[in-house]
Amino acid sequence: MSKQEDKTNSSQPRRSLARKSMMVALSLLLLIVIAALVVGTSSSKKKIFLPAVTFTKATGGSVDSAWGTPKKPGKATVIIFFASWCEPCKKELPALSAYVRAHEKDNVVVLGLDGREDQPGDGIAFAKNAGFTNTVVVDPNYDLVSGLFSLPGFPDTVFVGSDGEMMKRHIGPLSVKDFATFYQDLVERSKG
Repeated sequence: MSKQEDKTNSSQPRRSLARKSMMVALSLLLLIVIAALVVGTSSSKKKIFLPAVTFTKATGGSVDSAWGTPKKPGKATVIIFFASWCEPCKKELPALSAYVRAHEKDNVVVLGLDGREDQPGDGIAFAKNAGFTNTVVVDPNYDLVSGLFSLPGFPDTVFVGSDGEMMKRHIGPLSVKDFATFYQDLVERSKG
């Protein structure tokens, strides 16, 4: 084999490898663009209506969800997800509680949902110390946190319209300013 033939044969695998790498990169880029388009359009347009839920109260007993259906509206509802061991919750819950107390006349049901890792009574004491005077419910198996609401943990807040539509699902700490905006949007939408 001549040197010329040897150079030609060794450059072909490199060109072939470069071509394959470029095709893989273009395919991945195309998949990313398609995924971004699908996620962007489906998450912003799709309405999610929640089924009726029976919550277990932290103090014992139960309470049914206050929201209704599009044909039979109930009450607008806000659920604040917290846990006594959650550091961001220690700042968030007192601030949100003060806002909720100042807006009790709005006829919105506000629930605090305590995380499963809390010991019995920890969530109630935590809520009381934070000035949260509304009903505290528990989710011992995370059926609501990770199931119905698809939340990663705490703190999180969900705003549900009187017709049962999940209006906003906020993941992570929420400022009072943002909470007030979402809350007032919920109040206005639930009037009609």
